[in-house]
Amino acid sequence: MLKSILVASDLSSRSKFAVQRAVQLAEGSGAVLCILHVVEDNLPEEGSRQEIQAAEDYLKDQAAGFGKPPACHVTVATGRAFQVIEEEASAREADLIVMGAHRRQPLRDLFVGTTIERVIRTARRPVLMANSKTGERWRKVFIATDMSEASGQAARRAHALGMLENAHVTFVHGYAPITRQMMIHAGIPAERIHEEAERELQSKRGELGQFIEGLNLRGLKYNTRIIEGVGADAIIECVEQAKPDLLVIGTRGLSGVKRLFLGSVAQQLMGCVEVDVLAVPPQA
Repeated sequence: MLKSILVASDLSSRSKFAVQRAVQLAEGSGAVLCILHVVEDNLPEEGSRQEIQAAEDYLKDQAAGFGKPPACHVTVATGRAFQVIEEEASAREADLIVMGAHRRQPLRDLFVGTTIERVIRTARRPVLMANSKTGERWRKVFIATDMSEASGQAARRAHALGMLENAHVTFVHGYAPITRQMMIHAGIPAERIHEEAERELQSKRGELGQFIEGLNLRGLKYNTRIIEGVGADAIIECVEQAKPDLLVIGTRGLSGVKRLFLGSVAQQLMGCVEVDVLAVPPQA
């Protein structure tokens, strides 16, 4: 279960939804909540003092407006935002970091290089990108899985933190029906192609079922959904059609120079979908 939550706010309207979600999660779990705002450290001392005080007052009022949970603290710190967020989360042993969605541009997506992208890239704990403007409890949750250890860890962690409780959970897996394409090119009759495609689909369902059973998600009731297509585009299309309240994804475990980049699928999902997204690193 959630015991400690850190929500980072830049005082924007997007961050308001993150604070709203964090308050709702803290009230439901009894977790200690820290609301963090980071002030750039290049301001004059007097200006920095004034901004810190103004931010503290604003965030306290905002949290109270959402029904501030009993254990709620407001912290304003100085420094580089993504570094301070991770440092504060580590110091407080936060189980979860909550942040607002990045600012979307009309002509192109600029997720890469945003504060939330940097936090997800470097954090050793789950990060929730709060897109929902209602703050209502999650009733429909999708877990995107490629049956890798990373996606399995994402499901296990979300379950352990109680984030799947009282929700209709569906594991979503995309695959490319290779048999169908090969048989079409070979001129095989349509009826035979349909039979083989159905056999391939049933085989994938069996693989997915075994994978989920191996995760030992005790007490979790779930469905599975297998879609044609692989990569982010297939998941994005599925999310846009089904409109879940929360999408759970795993990020790859990288180190060194490679850690400077998120996996391309996770990166595209975080940059495009408009539902809440829980990104879980393998080491979480």
